[in-house]
Amino acid sequence: MTRIYLYGAEATYDGGCDFEWQAPPLGSRHKLILFLAQTDASAQEDRAASELARFGFVDLQVGAGRPMDVEALNDTRMNVFKKHYEGALAEGCSIVWYP
Repeated sequence: MTRIYLYGAEATYDGGCDFEWQAPPLGSRHKLILFLAQTDASAQEDRAASELARFGFVDLQVGAGRPMDVEALNDTRMNVFKKHYEGALAEGCSIVWYP
């Protein structure tokens, strides 16, 4: 069964990415949340770091992953994260970066 795990991270965006996305400014450092689809029932920080690197992030500090409580998306304050949950299910991962 696929579950979405959340990984908090801090990283610098260096732009080395093979695809287009709404990326932060080049050279900027940001706090991030990675939504990662997993079939394993345990956190995979190394895989999370690899996914963040694919998006062009370097100097990664990745925290411990934890499974997302899907019921939390029913809270109106969490509506903004629904698209990231759905994106992770459809594409394998989704990133939220904070200025």
